[in-house]
Amino acid sequence: MPNINKKLFKRLHLNHAYGQLIALIFVPIMVLACVGAALVLIETSNAAKAQQRQMAIAILTRFQTQAEQAITLLNYYPLHYDHGRTFMQTMMNNKHVIRTAIIDANGQNRLSLGDQAADPWPKATPNASFLGPIAHKDSHIYGMAIHQAPNKVAWLMIELDNQPLQIARYRVLIVLIATGLLTLLLLLLCLNFYSRRWIAPMYEVRMQLQRLNTDTLDQHMVINSTGELRLLQRDIANVVKRLHYSFLELKEHTEQTEDDLRRTLDTLEVQNITYRQARDQAIQANQSKSVFLANISHELRTPLNSIDGFIHLLLRQGNLSNEQNLYLQTIRKSSAHLLALINDVLDFSKIDAGKLELETAPFDLEEAIFDVMDMLSPLAAQKQIAMAFYYADNIPKDVIGDALRFKQVLTNLISNAIKFTPDGEIIVRVRMEHDDIGQCLLHFSVQDSGIGLSGTDRKKLFESFSQGDASVTRQFGGTGLGLAISKQLVHLMHGHIGFEDNQERAPTEKGSTFWFTAMFAINEEDYTPHPDFSHMQVLSYLAHPATANVLRHYLENYGVQHTESNSILELFSDLNRVDANENTWVIVDHSGDSEALLREIRHRYRGNLAVYGYQMQLEPQLLNEHQARPLYQPLSRSALIQLLSNQDVFVEEEFEQFNGQGLHVLAVDDHLPNLIVLEALLGELNVKMTRALSGQEALGILEKQLQQGQPAFDLVFMDIQMPVMSGIDTTRAIRSLESTIEHHKRLPIIALTAHALADEKQKLLQNGMDDYVTKPIQIEQIIQILTQWTKQSFNAKNLSLNTPSPPTVIDPEILNWQQSLQLAANKEDLALDLLKMLVESFDKELSEMQELIEVEDFPQLEHVLHRLYGATRYVGTPRLQQVTGEFEQFVSILRKEQRIADETFIAAVQTRFEDLNSRIDEVRLAAQDMLKNQSD
Repeated sequence: MPNINKKLFKRLHLNHAYGQLIALIFVPIMVLACVGAALVLIETSNAAKAQQRQMAIAILTRFQTQAEQAITLLNYYPLHYDHGRTFMQTMMNNKHVIRTAIIDANGQNRLSLGDQAADPWPKATPNASFLGPIAHKDSHIYGMAIHQAPNKVAWLMIELDNQPLQIARYRVLIVLIATGLLTLLLLLLCLNFYSRRWIAPMYEVRMQLQRLNTDTLDQHMVINSTGELRLLQRDIANVVKRLHYSFLELKEHTEQTEDDLRRTLDTLEVQNITYRQARDQAIQANQSKSVFLANISHELRTPLNSIDGFIHLLLRQGNLSNEQNLYLQTIRKSSAHLLALINDVLDFSKIDAGKLELETAPFDLEEAIFDVMDMLSPLAAQKQIAMAFYYADNIPKDVIGDALRFKQVLTNLISNAIKFTPDGEIIVRVRMEHDDIGQCLLHFSVQDSGIGLSGTDRKKLFESFSQGDASVTRQFGGTGLGLAISKQLVHLMHGHIGFEDNQERAPTEKGSTFWFTAMFAINEEDYTPHPDFSHMQVLSYLAHPATANVLRHYLENYGVQHTESNSILELFSDLNRVDANENTWVIVDHSGDSEALLREIRHRYRGNLAVYGYQMQLEPQLLNEHQARPLYQPLSRSALIQLLSNQDVFVEEEFEQFNGQGLHVLAVDDHLPNLIVLEALLGELNVKMTRALSGQEALGILEKQLQQGQPAFDLVFMDIQMPVMSGIDTTRAIRSLESTIEHHKRLPIIALTAHALADEKQKLLQNGMDDYVTKPIQIEQIIQILTQWTKQSFNAKNLSLNTPSPPTVIDPEILNWQQSLQLAANKEDLALDLLKMLVESFDKELSEMQELIEVEDFPQLEHVLHRLYGATRYVGTPRLQQVTGEFEQFVSILRKEQRIADETFIAAVQTRFEDLNSRIDEVRLAAQDMLKNQSD
């Protein structure tokens, strides 16, 4: 409606003064005039009709008696019309009477006179005394009842002409028209006066305002109105005059502002010099940040060097079981992944600056994804989370890209899914998004059944140092940096990253699905056909639906005759129909009571059997007892192919064999564990090593060697970050020392550093070093360095290490000497020292815990227990380690659940403390026997 009114006002020009005057004055007056005229015409017509009725009543009343006499005579003398015609002729002499008649009681015309006498007369209404007016053509008929005989009524009828009524109506109409014309004339005169008095001056003022501009503001405005309009014109003239003065002032102010702006520009020029100085300071601060990154890189990567070195030493032992090899491989992968995480975090500033470049190298995409899931499988196994991995058929196996950065993104998404999923499943899928010549865009998704995300949490999900909820950091841990780094890395891979709420896809589902896309280059010629296992037969039962679908899909591609059971009972029934031969496999899911399940299966089936589950949950001894092969979760195509091909589960890594007999190297490092690891690795290669814990000590050894005329070192491993005298300073001093000796052979110096900066190698080479090795150092790197810089030919031969035997037989649950040796890299002296340190710390730890329990300081008690638990992990004390860990977890309940310690909790703490004291006494006694036997 408002839009319709606006259009109507615009079309009728009602928004102007003339239009409003017509709408507000003329229209109401015309409406009133028309209504009044109609009322006058109606009232005039009614008055004329009433006057005609009175005339008819008078005529009929005057001749009523004569009509009664005439009707009586007619009743006795039907042919006696003279008397009736006489008085009827008298009635016709009245003005406007057209005709008259006498109608008897039967409705018959007994006597009539006048024009149109043959026209019928209307019937009279019974029991009425007067009739009319009844319209008939251009006249009206009236009638009056007369007595014809006893109980009989006749009617005297007359018809009157309507001409007087019409004449009266025309007179009134003429008067109304004349009055209307006079009124219209008066209104026009008023409108003319109104327009000259108000509207014309308003338009004149409007035209004067339209002609105004900056050049005519000082012109005089003509005032020719009166009354209020004159005052309005005078006010407008005053406003224009003030506007002119204001414009002059503004012009002066503008000129002054231009002068001020010139002076401001001069000031800004001076400030630019200050800003350049501040920029130089910012550049210097950025350089300080780079130094900080280098230092923190050294502090983080130095202990990783020791961890990775000890892992290599353990992997090179020949007496490790498959289970131990699997555990060590998992630890090694986790260590390598942790190193990659540290590199990514340290390069975060480079990612923001857009200076991080991705490497391009071919790698096995399926193996890379499986490595990430296999590395994180222990975390999923602890929470009883099922993991599945689906690799589509059209996805190339080998791609070209940055494997390390890809694993970083996938690790962040899967670890977050495990972290925020209390129970359920995690499914990783890979599918082709877009395929082009020489490259492909792949879509990766990680679906979980965890806690999901709220609407407010999604907005800040990919921001740096932020998480979905403030309580998430306290409950699950983390810095909130992983997804931010992943987003930057995915963009560098020409992809996108995002997430979906599973409930938006299906209301019954829970959790979320994180996805990302990445562009990889591919080699069109590389194609690996599916293996043909059409001769194989597989009977399977997997409780996890997603894993069952993946297994079904893989077996269909390999042409395997697959029978799938829906329950354990159905599996037992199907086993009776399976032929136990070398081409048949039964794959069964790991259950709570594995021993009972395997026993029942072996009662019915004696052929090839595989048990699917996490490697932490599958007991090798139980599998060997029932002649079953492990099939580790998550299921991979390579593991399935190995199973169907009867290949070994684990293939030991073959190291390049190297014999460094006769070589003597100097290792300089301020971190003793690094020297221990390096010495052990070089010892396996028959290379002699001399330690130096500082640059000053290394210079002293070299000077002493020169003074005594001893043979020079073949090579120097030099750490960079050392106190007092850094590796660069030590290298410069060694080069200066070499310059004072004639015919001295240049000593190869290899930088052994943990710096993560990309330009570090060039800087080190410029300062006198010959090569660069990043920590943690690998044995392959050592062999490559020795081969390249010692310039000697070595004969390859098998290396063997003597593993010391335990000195005495002690309960391995109390003190496992074999485990202690493995944790000490098979160094017996180091194992004894760690055992002594642990035993010597018992009294202090127990005393401190007793005091904390008495004062009920349980947060500090948790800290002490964590310290003791960490110490037990470096010595083979399984029972003490278990009791300490359970005690720590029990005390941490107060912090995690924000509870208050009550009497029940304090009593339980005291009981666990007494149990811990007993286990410590057991370890103390076993350690005394062990140390006594060693001293003997």
